[in-house]
Amino acid sequence: NLIALFTPRFNANPNDLDLVTNIAKMLNTAEGCTDNELYLNAVNTMYKLNPSGTAAYYLYRLYDARNNREEATKYLEAAIASDDTDPKNRAQYEYELAVLSVKAGNNAKAYASAQKALDMDSSLAGKCYMIMGNIWGSVVCGGNEIEKSVHCWVAVDYMQKAKAADAS
Repeated sequence: NLIALFTPRFNANPNDLDLVTNIAKMLNTAEGCTDNELYLNAVNTMYKLNPSGTAAYYLYRLYDARNNREEATKYLEAAIASDDTDPKNRAQYEYELAVLSVKAGNNAKAYASAQKALDMDSSLAGKCYMIMGNIWGSVVCGGNEIEKSVHCWVAVDYMQKAKAADAS
């Protein structure tokens, strides 16, 4: 219904910043409305007219939904770096960058982002420690039997920290 409502308005006035911002916000909050051409066009226009942290975050969500991790990472990093991004949101965005980096197979970046998120907002500790534990658990080490399992000890330590920070 939102797409049917806003498409003619967007087509009539595609460079109206207030309109495209409203469309992007409405579609972003509605379930299942971020993977369509109207959302793509509105958010791209919004970012072109006013390259804000919010617009960059919306573009991240769009590209992440389309499994375009390179573009998603680029825009999420822009949202994190934006001066207008609230510190609480910045911490959440760092956590999301950690998750995105794990999906992309970049564990070093994922670990660094999880640590930054943890440093910025302790309420994310459980999730951040969980990512760190999963990263350590996925490490492959050579050597004798003990050396091959040392990384698991570190992973377990992080999982215990995660559980202590957030029982869920």
